[in-house]
Amino acid sequence: LGLTMNSCYYDSIYEADDIGGDNGGDIPTDVTFTTDIEPIFGFCSSCHGESLSPDLREGFAYDALVPNYVTPNNAVGSQLYTFLEAGHQNLSSGQIALVKAWIDQGALE
Repeated sequence: LGLTMNSCYYDSIYEADDIGGDNGGDIPTDVTFTTDIEPIFGFCSSCHGESLSPDLREGFAYDALVPNYVTPNNAVGSQLYTFLEAGHQNLSSGQIALVKAWIDQGALE
């Protein structure tokens, strides 16, 4: 049990209440896809895999999103952000704020 609890790959996943959203939490100034965004889409890959675009499986998601669904430095003009903001898959406001920050910061991998 100790090994399982202490060996999590995503040590820096942000909880919805920790960022953006209603509590005024801070968004990191260096949001990256691999560290911050890919973990949010982890559950999405059950539908968005090889047969449903975009392919959000780990290792494929970044190339599937940028530039087809994400316009770096322009979250409002990015299809991904507009889908999420409209309520697709009911992501928390904090998770959506993190995706927006990532895009507006240049959509870095």
